[in-house]
Amino acid sequence: MLRQFLCTILFCALALPAWADTVSLRSRIEASGPAVTMGDVFEGAPADVARRALAPAPAPGQTSTLSVQVLAAAASAAGLEWTPPVGVNSVQVVRPGGARAMLAPTSGRPGMADAAVRRGDSVTLTYAAPGLSLSMRARALDDAAVGQSVRLLNTASNRTIDAVVTGPGAARANP
Repeated sequence: MLRQFLCTILFCALALPAWADTVSLRSRIEASGPAVTMGDVFEGAPADVARRALAPAPAPGQTSTLSVQVLAAAASAAGLEWTPPVGVNSVQVVRPGGARAMLAPTSGRPGMADAAVRRGDSVTLTYAAPGLSLSMRARALDDAAVGQSVRLLNTASNRTIDAVVTGPGAARANP
């Protein structure tokens, strides 16, 4: 009896991966709401899985990144079969709209008129991941406009952090 029970469990465990939905990464990941969902990232995700939130969406007209490790863990937890592309560490998420999306891009580093963060400014640095949000103060090492990358100095540890400017005196560290 016990042997038959164990054989049944083993059969189910081996057959379970065959029932997983195979998904692929979208060529353009575009968040349309307040959160990046599984459906925004993966093609072929079932409707109930596609609605699941992965991370907060960037502000309208902004971009953010998601690490491949986060995507692989989310796909696995949802019972999806997905193999990350070789050599890809993160993917970019775009959220259309917003005033910044309508402006012509500046060439090179920002001038005095469009810098949202200036060298030496105190900046509120945030890091967000599903279920976690951290913020701290840092000092800007460069001038940067909204949407551009900036180097920041963690004044507590004297370590340099790369981040993306999200507004005046604010930046977001990517996972």
